[in-house]
Amino acid sequence: MALVLGVLGACGTSRTGRETAVTVPADAPASDADRAWLTTTHQDDLADVQYGGLAQRKGVTAAVRHAGRVLAAEHAALDAKLLHVANALGAGLPRSQRAGQFAVARRLEKETGSRFDRDFVNVVIDAHEKALARTEEEVRGGSSPAVIALARTALPALREHLTMLRGADPVG
Repeated sequence: MALVLGVLGACGTSRTGRETAVTVPADAPASDADRAWLTTTHQDDLADVQYGGLAQRKGVTAAVRHAGRVLAAEHAALDAKLLHVANALGAGLPRSQRAGQFAVARRLEKETGSRFDRDFVNVVIDAHEKALARTEEEVRGGSSPAVIALARTALPALREHLTMLRGADPVG
């Protein structure tokens, strides 16, 4: 039995605009570390979709609003793929983000103007730096080919998001 996982660069389509598929064993076991990566990444995706929505609505600069659109769309797409892999592996996932992520969203919701833009960019850069490190570790040391393939597809998007966010930083 095999699971076909669509491998998409930047959480959307490949640079050529076409989806590519990789066949990985469905019965390859997911380790505790694989499951932890799936859980953390899922919660990060949920938070990034929420933060992105806030940036689209509250961002002062065009760069912050654009970053919000990109983050919301691409993390929603990545999370859809993640849910597919997690379900195929029987890995249960939480239904919501972590408490700390809810607290950040509440704080961002209350902020306005350039303060919102600065805080949004700083929060999401920090989160993406941590996510990139965790994802690189999953690619190097994961057990499940399906989870490793998913992590590998997330890497370019995380790197591109960091570059975009650093360019959107109102402080420079």
